[in-house]
Amino acid sequence: MSVLKQSPAPALTLSAGGLFVVAPLLIEFVAGELFALMGLALILLLAALPGLHKIQGGRDGRAGKWGLRLTLAGLAVMAVLVLSGDALDAMLDGTAQSIAEAAYLVVGAGAALSALVGIVLFSVGMTRARILDPRGIWLFLGGMVLGLLSESFEQSLRGPVPWLADALPPLGFVVAGVGLVVLGLSARRVVSEGTAQVAVPATT
Repeated sequence: MSVLKQSPAPALTLSAGGLFVVAPLLIEFVAGELFALMGLALILLLAALPGLHKIQGGRDGRAGKWGLRLTLAGLAVMAVLVLSGDALDAMLDGTAQSIAEAAYLVVGAGAALSALVGIVLFSVGMTRARILDPRGIWLFLGGMVLGLLSESFEQSLRGPVPWLADALPPLGFVVAGVGLVVLGLSARRVVSEGTAQVAVPATT
């Protein structure tokens, strides 16, 4: 249990949740060049998810395990794309830039799909495990689904973007951030009380 009490998962989850709440609002209403903050939020989420999985002691089953893998793969690629996007724009021009933008969209769509499927599976696993607060699980799931789908739709548009398509991605990520804060508080309670279960064989 001492190893569990040293878990950084609650702090990482709370940090990721706070940044998911703040970053979209700053980007939307203060300065668009702060987009790299979303990359940092994704990196914090990447660091937090394995700890949340471990806290559940295997009770999230195969859904949790495969959901974690797909989510990590998708979010890792998305973080790289977010953090490298401005640098690529500055380095390339003309035809090379057009090709890079097309590749960026294809890779980004694949990463978003991987993350989306993974988050659904991971959330199903967390719900079945009954270790963490279900309100956080479903706020996180609903917010990420809304954010990823609406962001992918917005990126596929050409020309002026309707206000609703522009507003939905930050709304989704803010809701996901609130869910992460709830999960972080729940994980902190589980760790402090030592109520996480010992690992059991995955059967679902």
